[in-house]
Amino acid sequence: MKKEILIFKYAFIFLVISFSLIITEVSFAHDLWININNPYPSTGEKVTAKVVFGHNFPYYDILISRDSLAEFSYLGPDGQKKEITKTWEDKKGDRSGALVGEINTDQKGSYVVIAYRKVKGDKQHVASEKYAKSIISTGEGKSHISNPLGHRIEIVPLKDPKDIKPGDTIAVRLLFEGKPLSTYLYATYAGYYSEDEPFPFFTKSNEDGIAYMKITQPGTWMLVCNHKVDFSASLTFRVVEWPK
Repeated sequence: MKKEILIFKYAFIFLVISFSLIITEVSFAHDLWININNPYPSTGEKVTAKVVFGHNFPYYDILISRDSLAEFSYLGPDGQKKEITKTWEDKKGDRSGALVGEINTDQKGSYVVIAYRKVKGDKQHVASEKYAKSIISTGEGKSHISNPLGHRIEIVPLKDPKDIKPGDTIAVRLLFEGKPLSTYLYATYAGYYSEDEPFPFFTKSNEDGIAYMKITQPGTWMLVCNHKVDFSASLTFRVVEWPK
């Protein structure tokens, strides 16, 4: 009996330490995400998308240059992908700020803004791939936001954020190399801040890669998942309490 208690005790300690290491790794990692100035524009209105490489959403950290991104584009409601060509740097210092791009929302429906960064590994650094997506909607219309884009690691929303109300649960599918990924999904929102724990919410996807996250309040949210050493994906969107 004492032996069983001792085994249980050590197993419990191991689980606590393992979970603490997971939380610590996520808390101090830098992620790539996209801030949209107006996620619900009128059709034809210009929107700015800011690519941020940072630690605490939605604040700036390390400035990303256009040359360091493998892609900065958007997928329109018609399913056509277009490169974002009009870009500039919004600097907050010598090394901090965001890369800004302009999008013309000339169609009715939902858009996916895309950015990602790949860094090859060497003797001093591990390989790193950071993917970011954000959702823009001009109202009812076509949408391809639930179609996977083929990223190495990806968060695929199964419902358009424009149809989500505060208190609802958003369902997403997590993929790695096109296959369902069972891992932790973390969430935070603009207005929340903690240097030690930037993600106040987390859940875990099932064997089919499906995860459910409750959206507790209106505002701009970010979901993040990580896999292996330095592969991560983010999804940003705004939840609005629409008037009845």
